[in-house]
Amino acid sequence: MKIIFSFLLSVFVCFSCLSQTQKIELKLTKGQTYTQKTVANTIVKQTMNGQAINIDLTITGQMKYVVTDDIAGIYSMDVSYVNLSMKIVHPGGESTFDSEKNDEKDILSSVFGMMKNKSFQIKMTKAGKITEVKNVEALYAGVFEKFPQLTAEQKEQMRSKIMQSYGDKAFKGNLEMLSAVFPDRAVAKGDTWNVKTELEAGMSATLDGVYKLDEITATEFVVSGASMFATKNKDVYTETNGMPIKYNLAGTMNSVIKIDKNTGWIIEGKINQNIKGSMEIKANDKMPEGVTIPMEMTSDMVFTDK
Repeated sequence: MKIIFSFLLSVFVCFSCLSQTQKIELKLTKGQTYTQKTVANTIVKQTMNGQAINIDLTITGQMKYVVTDDIAGIYSMDVSYVNLSMKIVHPGGESTFDSEKNDEKDILSSVFGMMKNKSFQIKMTKAGKITEVKNVEALYAGVFEKFPQLTAEQKEQMRSKIMQSYGDKAFKGNLEMLSAVFPDRAVAKGDTWNVKTELEAGMSATLDGVYKLDEITATEFVVSGASMFATKNKDVYTETNGMPIKYNLAGTMNSVIKIDKNTGWIIEGKINQNIKGSMEIKANDKMPEGVTIPMEMTSDMVFTDK
């Protein structure tokens, strides 16, 4: 009887532990440095004048986050690039740009190189939400003046393109796409919660996601997410390269994320996106008749802490 009782008690204790809720949140240490490496491959399929135009884009970058303060559950961080590269395969050929490339004639690689080790600041909650991004312009300060061969118009076009991808608003959305996955309450294995993220990187969009705690190991929380992507302000044109453009896109994003139990830092993340719709260029001086371009984007992103 003692053996049976002990066995039943052990089983009860095990099931009680499994059903206990866990608070999943960031628990970072002031003065510590945390790193994140991203490899993102995106295939863009467009149809223009009946002709298929495919672009394969791979962006690789490593960033470091230095926690400078922790006040009332909000972390202040200095963020900087360790390295950054981009590879584009397009109908006209292939182009590669790399911060580690030492070639003054390669303007974009040189710009990436100058962006390295320059800090901007963010504030992040324990739930991974970005409440402030500032000083991003310091990454590009004085960069284009180093290229006298560029006209003022070319400099402005390059600055505008980079700010769309790496500006304050773009950074906020891009960081939150991975960081803002934490529940707003303690959860048990199998529980779900909702997260909404605003994106600003050349277009305004929202991600409405449902996340689930799939697994708890001795060292990690394993979380999966399923999100719906949709562009906002579908009837509003924004100026891009001197032309008024609007987007009407929708799709899905699925993710699997591993979170360190001690720090809450994301040690691995895999994200898949599939987005379809169209881009419309309004009639303008450069394109008097305007055009609507059907497009589809498929992305695979891998994040690691090394």
